[in-house]
Amino acid sequence: MNRKSVPINGQALRRKALDLHEHMLKKQDKEGTQEEAKPFIASSGWLYRVKNRLNLKSIKVTGESASADYAAAASFPAELKRIIADGSYHPKQVFNCDETALFWKRMPNRTYIHKSAKRAPGFKAFKDRVTLVLCGNAAGHTIKPGLVYRAKNPRAIKNKNKKHLPVFWQHNRNAWVTALLFTEWFHQCFIPEVKKYLQEQGLAFKVLLRIDNAPSHPDSIAHENENVHVVFLPANTTSLLQPLDQGVTHCVKAI
Repeated sequence: MNRKSVPINGQALRRKALDLHEHMLKKQDKEGTQEEAKPFIASSGWLYRVKNRLNLKSIKVTGESASADYAAAASFPAELKRIIADGSYHPKQVFNCDETALFWKRMPNRTYIHKSAKRAPGFKAFKDRVTLVLCGNAAGHTIKPGLVYRAKNPRAIKNKNKKHLPVFWQHNRNAWVTALLFTEWFHQCFIPEVKKYLQEQGLAFKVLLRIDNAPSHPDSIAHENENVHVVFLPANTTSLLQPLDQGVTHCVKAI
């Protein structure tokens, strides 16, 4: 971490090294003392040697996490398999949905500290955020993501037709998904997107949708459409059973 307790990752260290190298070259050129310099690219090997020389280690900047129910998680896969078999669902008809907060000004959640230190000090992070609603099926197809922002018409998309955006746009002053917004997403985004997709695949509009039991997912969603069978994950099992938490969400945020 730096003096302001802001996390620093390997990419930031390499970028800073390149900046310092360029600054030193300009200074030498200005003073007339510049010699022929060897190329410097701040490679992964260079970073590895620096970490060893300075006794730095990488740690995860952690936050609060709910305790997982391992017993419930262990029994759920068999139950889901039975539901899929009983309904004769094709992998293209089995969908999964989850929300994630995207703090688009957020600092890295890992940093380097001296090996003798046990933890990193805290720091105040930017709170600018949007919430993404991600949804895809067991065959790997994804539908248009939902996006919840705090403003209905931000300046960047003023006078733009939101139907032409690559996301399903919604707004809430806290940029959170509420039960009302999720129901709206279900009817105006999920249903038409999935219906069109299955029609193109030559499959019947018969869908299994798996979601967690978050407050934003009302029980009533299970009765909103007779062709959509909604299955809720057991409580406190999202970190163990949510497919999007197995690296998919991380990859989306890293883009």
